[in-house]
Amino acid sequence: GKRPVTGLRLFLEGQKSNKLAIHLQHLCSLPQIIQLEDDTYNPQTPEAEIRKYYEPIGSWKRFSHVCTAPVDSDDSSIVTGAQLEVVSHGFKKILFLRLHFSKVCNATSVKNPEWDGSPNLGQKSGLISTLISTHFSTAALKPAPRPAEVNINSAVYPGGPPVPVQTPKLLRFVDTTEMLRGPQDLPGYWVVSGAKLHLERGKISLRVKYSLLTVNSPDDEFSPDEEF
Repeated sequence: GKRPVTGLRLFLEGQKSNKLAIHLQHLCSLPQIIQLEDDTYNPQTPEAEIRKYYEPIGSWKRFSHVCTAPVDSDDSSIVTGAQLEVVSHGFKKILFLRLHFSKVCNATSVKNPEWDGSPNLGQKSGLISTLISTHFSTAALKPAPRPAEVNINSAVYPGGPPVPVQTPKLLRFVDTTEMLRGPQDLPGYWVVSGAKLHLERGKISLRVKYSLLTVNSPDDEFSPDEEF
């Protein structure tokens, strides 16, 4: 079933470690206090507008450009799935990040969402990404110690995917740092609510949007001052 995503990571797969993939980390089980339903809201960004987010990259054979547009939904939706897709536009082959969203029926965001970037990247990317990322927080987050009773790692390899003995050649073009927040991070229930691909000096990384959720009480549902 659908479960809230708490972390994202780019990774190189295949025998030759030349296939770019995205790995998810989510809650091992959906807490009973959280109710999810599919988010059917799917606004279509005009082609003329999204085209400005196409940034060229010359180190890959499978695609020639990366779409660095932010991918998110409304404030009551969170990410429950993700995939990478290459789409042909004329002579361009463009890498897109696709996210699946689910609405949280009985919870709201208690503060403005926060964008987080990899601590391995010190500076912003080219002109387009720089203009976008002025709204993002690039400070490296130091997570609080994880309580022993909180198990958020649903990965097949909890310590991370196995690393090849020989360093993949394409690794210098991909930041595989795991972007992660969850119930172990103060002040509470962080989940992924959006993300974007980021390109800096030919290296692809992730920027992740986190929302802090609080469960509504029955009294809250009928409060005239409630904000969505």
